[in-house]
Amino acid sequence: MDSDAGGWLWFVIDLLMVAVLAVALIYATVLWRRRRGRLEQIGERATARLYEREPSENDKAEADRARP
Repeated sequence: MDSDAGGWLWFVIDLLMVAVLAVALIYATVLWRRRRGRLEQIGERATARLYEREPSENDKAEADRARP
């Protein structure tokens, strides 16, 4: 192995790999925020639908059974 190879390996490991890791973390963070935002919107819509719908006969029967 040449004595010059150590310098190149140091450059690859300490600089390039750290830069690749940083880019991957930023990319994953952006994707996660988008996904989380969509999931919150879906949850909000589902909750609104549940509040808006009329109680069915089964729901009324279960509510009556739950009362002491």
